[in-house]
Amino acid sequence: MRTKGYSSYHGRGGGKKTGWVVVLSLILLAAVAFLFSQRYLVYDETGKAHWELPFSRSDEPTPEQPENNPVSPEDVVIEREEPEPQPQPEPQVPERPKLKELHAQELENGSLWWSPEYVLSLVDESMMVEVKRPTGGITYGTDVDTASGVVVERGVTRENLTTLLKSDSYAVARISCLRDTSYAEGRPETALTTASGDVWYDGDGRAWLDPTNADTLAYLSAICQECAKLGFDEILLDGFGYPVSGSQDALALPGGLDKTAALTAFAAAIREALPENVALSVTYRGEMGALGGASGLTAELLSGFDRIYVDESVDREALDKALPETFDRAGGLVLLCYDKPQSGGYVIMP
Repeated sequence: MRTKGYSSYHGRGGGKKTGWVVVLSLILLAAVAFLFSQRYLVYDETGKAHWELPFSRSDEPTPEQPENNPVSPEDVVIEREEPEPQPQPEPQVPERPKLKELHAQELENGSLWWSPEYVLSLVDESMMVEVKRPTGGITYGTDVDTASGVVVERGVTRENLTTLLKSDSYAVARISCLRDTSYAEGRPETALTTASGDVWYDGDGRAWLDPTNADTLAYLSAICQECAKLGFDEILLDGFGYPVSGSQDALALPGGLDKTAALTAFAAAIREALPENVALSVTYRGEMGALGGASGLTAELLSGFDRIYVDESVDREALDKALPETFDRAGGLVLLCYDKPQSGGYVIMP
């Protein structure tokens, strides 16, 4: 049955439109899916792509993926492994030379004025030279500042001495150490004195220097150093100790003075001033009295020197017993004599 003015018409091509809508929708969904999937597309080391979906990922960070809780630089503790300190080698102190038995002769008085060639023709093996007399006089042209009244033998003496010391002969410088009249009188502040402050003299009329005085030490150290630089192999301190002759009551010494300690300190300072290859020796004469007496000399003090020179008035047997066993008697004991002994070290005096 027909209705008036209307018909049952549904339009042309309705099915085709629905198809296009479906196709477009699928394309849109595919595009969205493709774009969404790009964030989960991963390439491995070989360049091959593979999917890595959120539910398949590990929570552990990868080198390209930072950790969720980065560590603050302030929280980082860097422990540096410090190299272990290497022990420093201890300085090698050269040993003092081991002295062989000495066979020598002392040059005659005034020999430094003679031709060095002639003097050397008189020397057999080794020589001793008196460079400082008990009067205080110096037998060569010294550069050390001396006191007024000290006789210094200038001229050719120093040049001749230098020539002698360039020879192959072993040379010993004999120095009258604390027994020194001229220097004590020229500079009384360095001398042993009486209670009134006057220079004190021993039984032979000799003045003595005070080993505890700084100027005394400086003067004698300078002479010993100069002799070492000139070429002497050994320095011999003669007249070393406190005097034992003369009026001991008139001699003014500080209360409680330890003579041995004073002499030990003095000798140590002289040794310190000398090169290690120069020996330091001492004389012990019978006129110095018994060991441990007024002179302040003891066996222990004497044994601290490289050599001990003794004259013929010394009881050598008693000295040998008093010296420590470690002292080198063969090279360290020397006899001051006028004739060559049958054995042992010696110096023949003029």
